[in-house]
Amino acid sequence: MSNLIKNRAFQSLVLISAVVGAANTQATPFTDCPTEAFLVQDKIANLYGVQLATGFYEKISPTDWGQEKMNALAFNVHDRYLYAFNYYYGTIVKLDSNYQLTVIPVEDMPNKGFYVGDIAVAENVYYLYRPGNDYGLFRIPLDESAPDYLQMTKVVNGSVLNHAIYDLAFHPSNGFAYSVDRWGNLLKINVQSGTSETLSNVGQSGTFGAVYFDVTGNLYISRNSDGYIFRINTNWNYPVAEFFAYGPSSSNNDGARCALAPIVSLESPTTDFGDAPDSYGSSINNNGARHDVGDGTLFLGNAVTTEPNAYADDGSDINDNDGIQFATGIEAGKTAIVEITASTDGFVNAWLDADKNGEFDNDEKIVSEKSVSAGSNIVAYDVPTWSESGTTWSRFRLSSQAELTPVGGVADGEVEDYKVDIAQQNVTANYYPSIDSWATLAFEDNWPLVGDYDMNDLVVHYRLSAFDVEGTLMRIKIEGEIVAIGASYHNGFAFRIPGLLRNQVDTNRMSFKINGVEQTTSALESNRTEAIFIIADDLWDFVTAGEDCKYYRTEAGCGSNIQMTFAIEIPMNANVDKTNIANFPYDPFIFASKGHERNYLFGEAPERRFEIHLKNQAPTEAFQANFLNRGDDASNETNGEYFINANGMPWAINIPYQWQHPLEYMDIKFAYPDFHGYVTSSGSEKTDWFTVEKSTTKNVFNQ
Repeated sequence: MSNLIKNRAFQSLVLISAVVGAANTQATPFTDCPTEAFLVQDKIANLYGVQLATGFYEKISPTDWGQEKMNALAFNVHDRYLYAFNYYYGTIVKLDSNYQLTVIPVEDMPNKGFYVGDIAVAENVYYLYRPGNDYGLFRIPLDESAPDYLQMTKVVNGSVLNHAIYDLAFHPSNGFAYSVDRWGNLLKINVQSGTSETLSNVGQSGTFGAVYFDVTGNLYISRNSDGYIFRINTNWNYPVAEFFAYGPSSSNNDGARCALAPIVSLESPTTDFGDAPDSYGSSINNNGARHDVGDGTLFLGNAVTTEPNAYADDGSDINDNDGIQFATGIEAGKTAIVEITASTDGFVNAWLDADKNGEFDNDEKIVSEKSVSAGSNIVAYDVPTWSESGTTWSRFRLSSQAELTPVGGVADGEVEDYKVDIAQQNVTANYYPSIDSWATLAFEDNWPLVGDYDMNDLVVHYRLSAFDVEGTLMRIKIEGEIVAIGASYHNGFAFRIPGLLRNQVDTNRMSFKINGVEQTTSALESNRTEAIFIIADDLWDFVTAGEDCKYYRTEAGCGSNIQMTFAIEIPMNANVDKTNIANFPYDPFIFASKGHERNYLFGEAPERRFEIHLKNQAPTEAFQANFLNRGDDASNETNGEYFINANGMPWAINIPYQWQHPLEYMDIKFAYPDFHGYVTSSGSEKTDWFTVEKSTTKNVFNQ
C-alpha cells in the first residue's frame, strides 16, 4: 500500500465521538465521509480498508487488536463512527479512529448474534436483521435525545420478513435498505413497515457478505467465496449485476461504507484509468478498466500515474503510456509483434477493437494471461482475420491477477490504451438493415389462434452483421432491444442461423451481453445440432410493465424507457462457407416459457416444443411437429408454408424499419390499413404499408 493510501486510511479511521455519553471521551470520529469501504473478517476480527473501485485492500486494524468476531458492520453518517455487533460482548460496539471499542449496552437484546445490519441515512437508527421466528428486523435508536435511545424493538418477525441475506445497505437518499439474497434476488426493504419487494434477479448467486452503496445509488455486493465485487445500478428498471472488481474473499465477510461518498476520491486518487473513448469502458461510470497503483511496484514502462476519474491520460498533461512498442504493423489474418516493458513479473491481457465498433468484445482478445518478467518482453499475437481496416483502439493490462476482462477494477498494475491502424485487407462486412439503423420484429403469440392480432405481443428492434473473408464466414453479430411486450403469455426469444451447425461456433470466444453486461451463461442452446441462440427463456424476467400498466410499452401512458438490450457475438471455429448460410434476417422466433401454459388447444405447458416463426420459416428441431394445423394454422409442409392462416396472414412479421407498433388490443388493420393488401398480394403491393405516413396515428404506440 502506498504511503498516501496508508495515511488516508489512518485519517479516515480517526473516528468517533461517543454514542454512550461520557464513555470513552478520547474517541474521535472520521473527519469526513470516506470513499473507502470497511470490511471486517475472521473469527478473531481484522478490519480492512477496501477501494471498491479496484478491490485493493489493506489491513488497517493494529496487529495486537485481538478483538473477537464482529459482524453487521455499519458506518454512521450522523456521527461518523463505525458500529458492529460483537459476539464476545453479545451487544453492539462502537469503533473509534484508533480502533478502540466502546461497548454499548442495549435493552432487550436477544441472546444471539446478528450478522446483517446497517445504520440508516435518513435517521440515526441502527437496524439489525436475522431470519427466523425468534428473530427478525430490529431497530436501535442511536440519537441520545431520542426517548427510546438504545432500546431495541422488533419491527417485524423473522418468519414474516424471511430472506437468506448476509448484509444490507441503506440507499443514500430514498430511505430503503437493499440486499441481494443467495439466489441473486435484489431486495428493497422498507424498514419502517418491515416489508420487502423483489426488484429483479441480478444474475449472480452466492453469499454476499458485504454490501455497500455509493452516493449515486449504485449498490456494490462482495461475494465471500471468490471476493468478486459486482455493481448494481438500482436506478434501472430491472437492475442486473456487472462484474466490477476483484476483491478479498473470506468465509466471514461484512462491510460498511459511507453511502454519501463517491466511489473514487477526487482529492487523493490512487487509481490508473484507461485512455480510450468511454465506449470502450474507461471511466468509473462505465465500469472502465482501472488499476490501483498499490505499492507502486508493478506497472508498464517507466512509471504509472493516478487520476480521479478520467479517460484522457492522467489529467496531468503527462502521457504515461510508455510500456508498449508495436514492433510490426497490424494486418488482418497476420501475426503481429509487440514489445512489452514491465517493471516486475506479472500477467498481460490485451484487446484490439478489430471490427471498429467502439467496444472490446470477447473474440477481440489478442493476448491472454501472458506471463511477463521485469524488463523487455517480445510477444506475438494473431490479428483477427475479420478485422476491418483503419484506425481503432487497443488495450493492454498488466497485473498480478492472471485473468482480466477489458473492463473492471484490479488491485495493482496498469492499463494502457493505444490508438492503432489496421492495414487494409479482404474482410467483407454485410449489415441488415444497415450499419446504424434498426429493423423490427413483431409477434402475435396466440398461434395457432388468430387472437386480437395487434402484433405487439413482442416487438423487437434489431440489426445483424456478418463478416467474411473471400466467402468464408468468420463472425456474426446479433444486437437489439425489447421494445414492447403486450402478451399475457410468457415467451422466450431466440435466433436460429439456418445452415450453421452448433459445432461450427467457437463457444470460447462467444460474447453474450444483456444491458451491456456479459452473461455467465451461454446463449448457444445446448443439446442441439442446429445453431440456436437463446436471448431469453422468459422475457418477462427482464422487463416490468410499470405502475398502473398491465403490459410493457403497449398501453397509452405506459411509455417507459427501453429496459432490455442484447448483443451476441458469434465467431466461427471452422471453415464455414458463407453460401451455406441463410440470408438475413436468419430465423428469429419466440417459444413458450417453462412452466407456463398456452391456449386451450394444448391443454398443457408446451414449453420449448412450442414455437412461432416468420411466415414460411420451418420450425427448429425442438418443435413438436403435430402442433401444426391446429386452430387457425394452415401450414403446408409439402409446399414449404408455415405459420400462416387460410388467408395467408402470418403470426410474425419482419419490417426493415424502426416501426411504431399498434396499441394494445388494436388490430393491425386499424393501425396500418394497407397491411392486409400487402399480405394478400404476396408483397407486390402496398410495400410502404409500415411507414408512419401510412399509419392511423391515434392507433399506434408513439411514446
